[in-house]
Amino acid sequence: MPQEMIKVYDTLSAKKEVLMPRVPGQIKIYGCGPTVYGYTHVGNGRTFLTQDLVVRILRLAGYQVLYARNYTDIDDKIILKAEAEKKTSEAVASFYTKAFDQNMADLEIVKPDYSPRATETIPSIIQMIEGLIKKNLAYVSNGDVYYRVDKFARYGCLSHRKLKDMMTGTRIEADEQKENVVDFALWKNAKPGEPSWKSPWGSGRPGWHIECSAMIHDIFDDALDIHMGGLDLIFPHHENEIAQSEGLTEKKLATYWVHGGMLEVGKEKMSKSLGNLMTISDFIKDYGAETMRLLFAQNHYRSPLEFSSEAILRSEALVDRLYLCKKKALESSASAPTKLPAELEALNSRIKESLFDDFNGAKAMGLILAAARVCFRENKPEFWKAWGDCLSLLDEVFGLTKRDPDQALSENRNRRLARMKISAEESQRIDSKLLERLSLREQKKFAEADQVRKDLETQGIVVMDGPDGTTWTVAV
Repeated sequence: MPQEMIKVYDTLSAKKEVLMPRVPGQIKIYGCGPTVYGYTHVGNGRTFLTQDLVVRILRLAGYQVLYARNYTDIDDKIILKAEAEKKTSEAVASFYTKAFDQNMADLEIVKPDYSPRATETIPSIIQMIEGLIKKNLAYVSNGDVYYRVDKFARYGCLSHRKLKDMMTGTRIEADEQKENVVDFALWKNAKPGEPSWKSPWGSGRPGWHIECSAMIHDIFDDALDIHMGGLDLIFPHHENEIAQSEGLTEKKLATYWVHGGMLEVGKEKMSKSLGNLMTISDFIKDYGAETMRLLFAQNHYRSPLEFSSEAILRSEALVDRLYLCKKKALESSASAPTKLPAELEALNSRIKESLFDDFNGAKAMGLILAAARVCFRENKPEFWKAWGDCLSLLDEVFGLTKRDPDQALSENRNRRLARMKISAEESQRIDSKLLERLSLREQKKFAEADQVRKDLETQGIVVMDGPDGTTWTVAV
C-alpha cells in the first residue's frame, strides 16, 4: 500500500515538516508512558489518546508503525506511595500498572508493540552511564552520577532556552553534590530502605531521564522517527534525553518531536500535585469512554483544552448524535444519484486530508459534524448514505460508533440517568418539555419557549443549546 504524505509539527524545528521516515514505509514511535504510583487521571488520558490518534492516522496512511510506550516503575513518587501504604515499591508499581492497563483497554487505545519497564532496563542504563562517564559527559559524586550539562553544546535546543538563562535564580539543594546547578542525576545513591541495584558507583537506582534513553536504545537502536509526550515534558525530561542520548551516540535521537497540549481546569493543567484531577475510571463510569474520546477529538492535539462540565455534557450529547447518524445511515438504501451539498461532497477525502496535515483530528471531526447537521436538516436518504461512508473512519481513527446504535443509545441513557439520579419517567417528561420548547421556537413563539426553559430551571434542570442540538443536566 502506498504511503500518504504526512505533515507534522516538530517541536525541535518549531514548524511543520514533511514526515520522512528513516526506513521507507516504516515509522518508529516512542511515547512517554505513566509513572505508576496512582490512578491515571483524565489529563494523562489526553496524552495517551494523542499517541493513539497519531498511531491510528499513520496506519491509515499506509505506514507500518512500531510503537513503544514505557512504564516508569521506579521513582521518588512510587517510593513515597509505598511508604504511605506500607507496601513495597514493587507492589505499588504492579498494582497501578494493572489499573493503567485496564484504563487503556476501556478507552480502546492502541496497544503498543513494546511496553518496556524501567526496572527491566537497569543493565542498559548502567552501560549508558558508563559510556557518558568515559566521554567526560558525566561524573561520580558520593555515589550519585550527574550529567555535565555544559559539555553538551546543543543543550536547550528542544525547549529553545539558553543555558545561562536556566542557571539564573537556580540553586543547588543541600543534599546534592553537583559541579553545576543545572547538572541532572543519572544515578542516585541508595538510601536506607529504598529499592536499589548494584552498580560500579555503589548500590542505587536510575534517574528518571536516563530510563527513557536506555529503553529507546534497547528497542530501536537509536533510530527513532517520532518521540511523543505532553508539552510539560519538553523541559527538562526530553531536553535531558537529547543530551544523554546524542551526547553518547553522536546521532540524532529522534527525527521529530511531537508534543500534546495540556488539559486545563481553570487555566491550570490537570495534575495530581494540584489536586484538580478526575480519574479515567471515574470519568468512564459517569460519562463513558466514547465521551472522553470525542471530547479530545474535537480539539487539536497541540492546543490546550479547558476541562469543564459543559464541555463534557456537550461531548456526551454528541456521542448520541453520532449514533443517531449511524442508525439513519444504516437504514438508508441506495437511491438515484443526486447533487450532494458541499458539506457531503468528497467527505472522506477531505477528512483524510485534515488527518494527514499534522494529525488534525479536530478539523476532521468538524467536517463530520457539519455534514451531520446538513443531513438532519434535509433528512434525505441519499444524504445519509453519503454521510455513512465516513463510518469506517469514525471507528478506525477516532474509535467511535463501534457499537450497535440502539444498544449504545440505551446504555448511554441509562448511565446518564444513574449519574443524575433521575428516573426514566422523569427523563421522558423533561425530553417532552424540550420537544415542546423546540416546537414553540419553530413557530417563533420565543417568549413561550423561554418560559418552558425557565420552568425547567426552577425544577433544577439546566438546559444547554448548541449547534448540534439541545442537551440538559441536573443543576449541582
